[in-house]
Amino acid sequence: METTHTTPLAKWARFMEIIIPAYMFGKSWSIADEKTVDLFRAEFPPFLIDLAEYLKGLAGAGHDSPLGRFYASYAGAIIGIGIVVILAMVMHLIMRDRKFIDSLRFTSVTLLPLAILNGTLSHVMKTLLKNVSAATATEEALTQAAYTTPMNQSMMFFLFYITALWFMGRRTGLPRKKRIAVVIVGVAFIGVYIGAGLLITPSEWSVLLPKLMQSVSAAQ
Repeated sequence: METTHTTPLAKWARFMEIIIPAYMFGKSWSIADEKTVDLFRAEFPPFLIDLAEYLKGLAGAGHDSPLGRFYASYAGAIIGIGIVVILAMVMHLIMRDRKFIDSLRFTSVTLLPLAILNGTLSHVMKTLLKNVSAATATEEALTQAAYTTPMNQSMMFFLFYITALWFMGRRTGLPRKKRIAVVIVGVAFIGVYIGAGLLITPSEWSVLLPKLMQSVSAAQ
């Protein structure tokens, strides 16, 4: 008699492969506080930050309370999951060789590099004002920390994302032409994300830098 082996947690594992990257992708948009919200609006698409702040406001989540910080993470995650679902719909139209839930899983898992990028950028924004002093907050130091370094790091994570799309497609049996199409969608998604306001532009930095230096001086 043939024995069938089952893994009880397999379905939950596949579910978490969808939820965790989407959670990580969106979490960063909702952890700004009063001191850093302007930096977050410059570093990320402003409408995403505003939407996350609106969702937090609906529940009256304070920035400093444990409940407020808990809900703040989930406010951004809700937005992140929504964006992943929309992107998965586009990917599903291209792949057409699997169930939508599998296309959603593919989209979410391959999005991990951008989720890590969002986390890196938000960490920089959150810790920037805490770790600098009036003595070290020179124009060059702040520009390197908040503008130049994030810009360089983002290029690396964009490359990781495109690489993940290609090799995940090959691993899951996606034909070469469809893998190319999936990569094109990924590049387009990066372009839309940047066009919507990801990363600080030179004009934004010229406005933010004086405010940032003033905030650091006032905090001392």
